Amino acid sequence: MIEQTLFSDFENYIKENEGLILYLQTSKSILDDYISPIIRSLTFLAKLSNFEAENDNEGQIIFEYGYNYLFENLEQIKLYLRQLYNDYKLLDKMSLYIKIVFDLEELKLEIDKNEAIDERDKQTDINEIDEVLSFFEDNIVPDFVINEFELDKYLKLYYDLLAKYTDLVLMGDAFRDYCAAYGI
Repeated sequence: MIEQTLFSDFENYIKENEGLILYLQTSKSILDDYISPIIRSLTFLAKLSNFEAENDNEGQIIFEYGYNYLFENLEQIKLYLRQLYNDYKLLDKMSLYIKIVFDLEELKLEIDKNEAIDERDKQTDINEIDEVLSFFEDNIVPDFVINEFELDKYLKLYYDLLAKYTDLVLMGDAFRDYCAAYGI
């Protein structure tokens, strides 16, 4: 069973951030992919763990991991929103860049911990990720005119890196797959 205080903390956190969560859902923001599937999965997992006592420890670990992932994503979105003068329309405008940052930060962690990847390739790709991250993080600002040539270059690098590592599963994808598998 999921520890009741942890589930209560989760529920309270969702209530505290209800406005932003609802906005992401109703506006069909691409950033909602990092929020709603996690919320649905964790809620389902908590209910499921009440009936399956033999999976207590595994369910608890997955719940904690998912809750931490949700917390990190939502707090990062809130930081970007503050940086964008709490302008939800500007958040929408910058959501692709934020998604890229989320994806690349996670991809970087997955590459780094994967022992099957050659160390030279790993370092080369991590350096490229850092370069792309720097570009997109620097451009998540209001009213900034972006050089289209540079944007194309970094978008290509981003998509190339994702294509190269299709075998690595990112957490957002894992939670979406979990929801699909259980129909939640």
